[in-house]
Amino acid sequence: MVHAPPILRKAALAPLMAAVLLSGCAGTLAEAAPASVRGENAPVAAEPNEARISGLDDPTTPADLPQTASVLEVERYRPSYRLEGCERALLPKAEPGAELASAIAAAQAYSDEQRGLGLIIMHKGAIVHEGFAAGVTRRTPSASASMMKSVIALLYGIALDDGVIGSIDDPVGQYLPEWRDDPRGAITLRQLMTMSAGLGQSDFMEILLSPDIGKAALAIEKVAEPDTVFSYNNAITKLLTLVLDRQLAAQGKGTALTYLEDQLWCPLGNGDARVWIDMQRAARGYAGLHAGLIDYARIGEMIRNDGMVGEAQVVPPSWIAQMATPSAVNPQYGLQIWLGREYTPQRAYSASNPIKVPHSEPFAAQDIIYFDGFGGQRVYIVPSKELVIARIGEVNLQYDDAIIPNLLIRALD
Repeated sequence: MVHAPPILRKAALAPLMAAVLLSGCAGTLAEAAPASVRGENAPVAAEPNEARISGLDDPTTPADLPQTASVLEVERYRPSYRLEGCERALLPKAEPGAELASAIAAAQAYSDEQRGLGLIIMHKGAIVHEGFAAGVTRRTPSASASMMKSVIALLYGIALDDGVIGSIDDPVGQYLPEWRDDPRGAITLRQLMTMSAGLGQSDFMEILLSPDIGKAALAIEKVAEPDTVFSYNNAITKLLTLVLDRQLAAQGKGTALTYLEDQLWCPLGNGDARVWIDMQRAARGYAGLHAGLIDYARIGEMIRNDGMVGEAQVVPPSWIAQMATPSAVNPQYGLQIWLGREYTPQRAYSASNPIKVPHSEPFAAQDIIYFDGFGGQRVYIVPSKELVIARIGEVNLQYDDAIIPNLLIRALD
């Protein structure tokens, strides 16, 4: 695979700092905080398996994050927790027809030009294409940034079915004692999931590098009424992850990390992966799931099949449908996942965030849904075309979201 000349260094942001920019906030790294401050009567999550944790004595600092860092340098993200995989037989393969093969070649060429590192395309449940840069394989872990937000949403669907969470229309104060008697407590889980909670931006370095990211997220302030403005924010997904952690602990069902492994990762048949955690041994939720591209392809295929993996219903089909339903304030966003329902040439994360994602044309299929990891990390799912596309690349602010999926969709028309 041959890459085009590197883009300007301004666009070659380190994956960690990319997550910073996505939060649309500013600030400085706070001094080290004490152990997690929990609300009165808040359950304490069971500790994850210590043998799987590495880097507690050497956590990530800003010095670890030069702008030239590659998304493949996942060792920069410390501490981390190893997810044990249950990798199954390889997914089936099929030869594409002539028209699809031509579109695949063009899609691979565009990915390469845009600093791509890996591209997997599935059609009708079979892999019809895999292409990787030198030294990269389907199992090479990469920093997939905000793609983990959509994985947290999938866990919520399982947790609702499992009785861990009552309803996404519950007020968050029901789950976070710190906000029980606070106006923020009336915000619903749904409003958090659709990034329409009316919460302001947080200190971005605390949300990234604080030893207690849950505490930092709880400090976020209400600045508007819910369901009035869309504002994409890493702290919000951390709050959702904190709720899940506490509910699992209260019911003796482990943590978000163990729940991810037991209820989603292994049923998918995925391989070993790593999750970037904080010094409280808790998942960030908004980013940090470092897995092979084939694992993300399996996730996309499960969504295409309405939550089914083989004969097993891993995520309820009704929840997959809810995730893909446009939110009240942004038709391009569902429940922690992006939608292709409405076209804008420059997709925005929030009104205050200067970063925009290029869309040279509308998506060629209205039912497309997708995971967005900063700078070109993607999983596209197009149910009407039985199509799944998983793609990773070095961070690139010029990556155009429409080109790869539209090439393939049109070949299948």
